[in-house]
Parts: sequence; C-alpha cells; structure tokens
Amino acid sequence: MFLLAAKKKFIVSLTILMVIMSWGGALVFHTLLPRYYFAWYPSIPIFFYLFGLFYIFMFGYCCRVSPQRMVAVYLVAKVTKMLLSILIMSIYAVAVAHQVLSFIGTYMVFYFVFLIFETRFFFHFEIKHKSNRYKYK
Repeated sequence: MFLLAAKKKFIVSLTILMVIMSWGGALVFHTLLPRYYFAWYPSIPIFFYLFGLFYIFMFGYCCRVSPQRMVAVYLVAKVTKMLLSILIMSIYAVAVAHQVLSFIGTYMVFYFVFLIFETRFFFHFEIKHKSNRYKYK
C-alpha cells in the first residue's frame, strides 16, 4: 500500500513539475528570448517525463523484488540518465546543429531541476520506507 501511494504521489508531482517547466520554458522563449527558441524544445520535457515514469516503475519493481538494492538501482538510473543525456545532446549538436547552445542550456536546466526533484523525492521515500519496514518487525 505504501509503495502504491508513493508511486501515485511521484507521478502527480512529476506531472505538475512537467507542466510548470514546459509552459514556463515556452513562455520564457516566446516572450523574452524568441530568437533562441528551437523547434525541438518540446522533446526535452517529453524525455524527462518519460524517464521519470520509467524511474518510478523501476523503483516499484525493485521494492517488491529486492529492497536492499534500492540505492544501487538509484545510482544505475542516475548514470543511465546522464549517459543518455550526453548522447542526446551530442546527437542534436551533430545532426540538427540549430541553436545548439540554446538546446544544451535548456536541456541542462531541465536535467538539474529533475535531478533535484528525483533525488529529493527518493530520499524522502527511502526514509519513509525504512521507518515503515522497522515499524512492522
């Protein structure tokens, strides 16, 4: 029950953050920095939203199968996200090569905001998970 509530809270929080970041970024680009807008902007929020969903379902599976490996799964997910991000930014820079600095800057803002969000969420999740686990022993 605890895991299901945590997954629901994460998905709701992720969706709210995604809407705020997506529309906020679009508003900044269209009003303050229109010459720096790039056509691939919508792909950035979509990537981070889908990775966030993958992330929470991976943690749900980990909690059911092997709760002791939660920290390892967290680190693997962070490294995977970092490597995928480097790959995406590199491919964009080579293949599209339009407004590269705008793309990378925007991507990095999303990366760090979601890094903070996910780290904070799973830190609190781990604390609550441990307290619930010890409560029922």
